[in-house]
Amino acid sequence: MKLDVYLSCSFKEKREVLDAFWRSKVNPSERINQAAIQYGPWAIICIAVVVVELALLIAVLSGHASPWVWAAVVTEAAVVVSLWWALVRYRALKANAST
Repeated sequence: MKLDVYLSCSFKEKREVLDAFWRSKVNPSERINQAAIQYGPWAIICIAVVVVELALLIAVLSGHASPWVWAAVVTEAAVVVSLWWALVRYRALKANAST
């Protein structure tokens, strides 16, 4: 998983990469699209790690009957939705790049 295009982007371009990756109604340039494709796997991995960490936290908190378990469950749901959307956007970006 190379990040050469993403790393060579300026701060402004990296904001465009995030916009291209997370929003579906954006028409990025070829360079921004390529950087978003490189950014995608890293975003997915990081979000997946948070999903696993929250699952472990929920398991521990429910074992202790903690009232914080509901906050963790709500957060876990939001993170799972984010993971799903990241997968959808990554696939869409890759499909657009190959056409």
